[in-house]
Amino acid sequence: MELGVKAVVGGAALFVLGGISVYLLTSAPSNAVPPESASETVLTTSSAPTVEINSSATNAESFYAAAEARREQQLIEKSEADRLTKLRKIKENSTECKFWKQQNKTSSAAAKIEEKITQYCTLPISSASSESSSSASSGEGTTNVAG
Repeated sequence: MELGVKAVVGGAALFVLGGISVYLLTSAPSNAVPPESASETVLTTSSAPTVEINSSATNAESFYAAAEARREQQLIEKSEADRLTKLRKIKENSTECKFWKQQNKTSSAAAKIEEKITQYCTLPISSASSESSSSASSGEGTTNVAG
């Protein structure tokens, strides 16, 4: 019975020591020489490992910079998509859009009304023209509805 307890305690101690060694190896600074280049360090001059360390650090930095750039690009694209979705909802819920949709239900001039629905209920292709046309069409729509 006592031999079994010693085996369990010894196994637990080896497990803990193994965990500590893995932690120490993985938390080593990034300036450490990689294991595959350790044999090259012995065979080459003293300037070669420095170049290799700098290039691996540069690779890591460039990887992080590229990842950060991708993340920022995704945030920009998401905010642009959210902005367009919000504009689309505003346009669809506008008074002019509702008016022309109602006209479409009650009138026989369907082609002209479909054109007005497209004008007042959908966003234009380019964002620059959407701002200018929406401000211009808002003024026209107000006068058309009122007049």
